[in-house]
Amino acid sequence: MDQTNLHIIGLGNLGMSFLGGFKSINSDLKLNLYESNEKTRDLLIQDGWKNVYSSIESISNGIILLCIKPNDLNDFILENKAKIHSDVLICSSLAGVSVKTFESQFENKIIRLMPNLAIKQKSGFIPFTRNYTDDYLNFVEILNTLGSTQEYDEGLFHIITAIYGSGPAWYFELSAKIVNSAVNLGMNESDAKTLVSNLLSSLPHLTGEKDFNEIVENIKSPKGTTEAGINSLENNSFDKIIHEAIESAVERSIEISKAMENE
Repeated sequence: MDQTNLHIIGLGNLGMSFLGGFKSINSDLKLNLYESNEKTRDLLIQDGWKNVYSSIESISNGIILLCIKPNDLNDFILENKAKIHSDVLICSSLAGVSVKTFESQFENKIIRLMPNLAIKQKSGFIPFTRNYTDDYLNFVEILNTLGSTQEYDEGLFHIITAIYGSGPAWYFELSAKIVNSAVNLGMNESDAKTLVSNLLSSLPHLTGEKDFNEIVENIKSPKGTTEAGINSLENNSFDKIIHEAIESAVERSIEISKAMENE
């Protein structure tokens, strides 16, 4: 079977996470890496990667996996539009950038993803939307090697971006605040970080078929410590705080999308 060219463009955190996931699978992918930062290119070459480029010369086939920043998209299109053949599948992981934005510039098949960094360990979940129906170049099948996938209507992607794309930051911000509270109550920072890190690693074992509220109820006991903390959260409008944080992220995603469509 012929190899499929996968062109990863932008080797920041997300691009490197994709690379980490793909390099550890046995597949017919030929990985081509594009990164403008010379130091990053040198590190990739030192790690043994051969197809490392500073810019695109021409891409006539395969899949482009676009992992650049949304603000860099216009420059990318200006510099590379004429270099990309219409048979190439364009895969975008750019937050807030719609399929419509790409359709206004390219005749290609477009797929939009919202992964997070767990794809590096092949334990990710990848929401996606696309402007075609068949599994062109078996790309959805390829993505399933990094975890699991699910297709959504693009109208939901602002919410998906806020919850799934930004969600890890919410949990780590909460974790940082828990560490700070432990320190303020008398625990040294190192012990607090160890405690919270182990708390985080234990959480997947508590999930499963049960609803989140059911898990909370199972942990609580009447007039116990958990209930006291939950009551404090409720009294301080924890639900409103979380809703407003997610709503702010959704609104920002909408702003980015409108700005990109109008440029």
